[in-house]
Amino acid sequence: MAGGIKVRLTLVGKVVGDVILVNGGYLLAFLIRFGGILPHANWEAYWATAPWITVVALILFYSYGLYTPGRYRWEEIFTSLICAVAILFLASIALSYMLHQFAFPRSIFLIAAPLQLLLLGLWRRFAWAWSMNRMGPLQLVVVGSLSRAQERARQLLQTSGGMYEVAGLVVDVPVGRRSTTDEGFMLLGSYSEMAAAVDSVTVNGVLFCADIPQEIRVSLVSEAAARGLSVFVVPDIYEIMLSQSRLEQLDGIPVFRLTGMASKPSFAWKRLADIALAMVFAVPAIPLLLLAAIAIKLESPHGPVFFRQERVGQGGKVFQLCKLRTMVPDAEKLTGPVLATERDPRITRVGHVLRVTRIDELPQLWNVLKGDMSFVGPRPERPFFVEQFRREVPGYDYRHQIKVGITGLAQVEGKYSTSAEDKLRYDLLYAKTQSPVKDLHILLHTLKVMLMRAKAS
Repeated sequence: MAGGIKVRLTLVGKVVGDVILVNGGYLLAFLIRFGGILPHANWEAYWATAPWITVVALILFYSYGLYTPGRYRWEEIFTSLICAVAILFLASIALSYMLHQFAFPRSIFLIAAPLQLLLLGLWRRFAWAWSMNRMGPLQLVVVGSLSRAQERARQLLQTSGGMYEVAGLVVDVPVGRRSTTDEGFMLLGSYSEMAAAVDSVTVNGVLFCADIPQEIRVSLVSEAAARGLSVFVVPDIYEIMLSQSRLEQLDGIPVFRLTGMASKPSFAWKRLADIALAMVFAVPAIPLLLLAAIAIKLESPHGPVFFRQERVGQGGKVFQLCKLRTMVPDAEKLTGPVLATERDPRITRVGHVLRVTRIDELPQLWNVLKGDMSFVGPRPERPFFVEQFRREVPGYDYRHQIKVGITGLAQVEGKYSTSAEDKLRYDLLYAKTQSPVKDLHILLHTLKVMLMRAKAS
C-alpha cells in the first residue's frame, strides 16, 4: 500500500513539474521576444490557448512513457523529451492556425522549444537521479535451462546500463551450491531448490525463461509470487498465440479458439492510413532522396542509387523491396546472403549516415503505396532467412498473417542484438493487439529509436 502511494505521489509530482516548466518555457520566450516585458494582449491570448497546449504536452509525455514507473536509462528519458518537445512545437504551430484566440507571434514557439527542453531536461535529470538512488539496481534471480539462463543474464548486464544486477541462476540440472559458471554467474541451485535459493540471496525479482516446462513453471512462479517478489515471465510462442483467443465449448469441452490476426475493417482503416501517410511523407522525402542520390553517386559512381531485394510479405508472398543503396556494389557476391551487423565493413560512409538517419528506408514509401507493405508491421525478411528461421524458430510463419511494415514493435522495443526468436515474440504481440492507437504509439517511438543508436535497427 505504501509503495503504491509513493508511486502515485511521484507521478503527481512529475505531472505538476512538467506543467509548470512547459508553460514556464513560454513565459521566458515572451520575455526574450518582447525585451523583458509582457504585453497584456499577447499574454492574455497565450493563456487562452495554454490549456490546449498543456493537454497536448501531457499526452505526448505519457505516450513516450515519461509517466511509466520503472527503471530507465537517462539516455532513453532524454531522447523521449527531445521527441516530445519537437512534436509539441509542431502541434503548437498547428493549434495556432486552428484556435481563434491566437494573437501572439509564432516565433514564441521557436524560442520556447529549446528553453522547454533545457528546463524539462534539468528537472527530469534531478527526478531520475533521485529515483535511481532511492531504488538502486533491480536484483534478479534468473530461472531457466543453464544455457538460456546464462544468455538472459548476459543480455541484462550488457544492455541495462547498471539498472539490473544478477544475483544468481536457478537452472535445470543439479549444481554444486555457490558454484559459478564459466561467465561468472553464481549457480544457486536447481528447479527443486528454487525456494531455498531465492531465500539465500537478497533479490527484488525473479526472471523466468520460456524454456521451463509448463507444469514446473507454474509452481515456480507461484513460489516467487508468494514471497512478494516481482515476477517476470518470458512468454513462449504458444502462449502469445493463445493470447486474446476466444473461450468456447466443443461438445462440452472447454477450448480456446485461435482468433485471426486482424479483422477486415481493421485492414481497411490501416490501408487508408498508409496511403494518406505515404502521400504526406512523399513531399519532404523527394528532396532528401535527391540529396542522398547525389551523395551515393559521388562516393561510388559505378554503383546504382537504389537497391532492390526480394522480401517475404503477407501470406508468404515475395515482393521487391526498394531502398537506397548503403553498401558497396555486389556486397554479397563472395559471401552469399548474410545478415547485416552493427559495424558491417560492407557499409559505405554515406550508407552509414543513411542508415543511422533511416533515410535509406524512404523509397519504401513506394512499397507502401503499392500495397506490399504498411507503415507499421513486422519487418520483412529475405526468403533465404525466412527458410532458416522457419527451421530454427517454431511458429515463425505466424507473423506472415499480417502485412509487413517499415517499422514495428520489435524495432521500437527491441535492440540491435535482439534475437530472431525475441523479435518474433514482439511481432506476434503486435499482430494480436494491433489498433490505430498501437500504430500511433509505434510511429511516435520510431522517432525516438532513430535518435538512440543502441536500439533496434
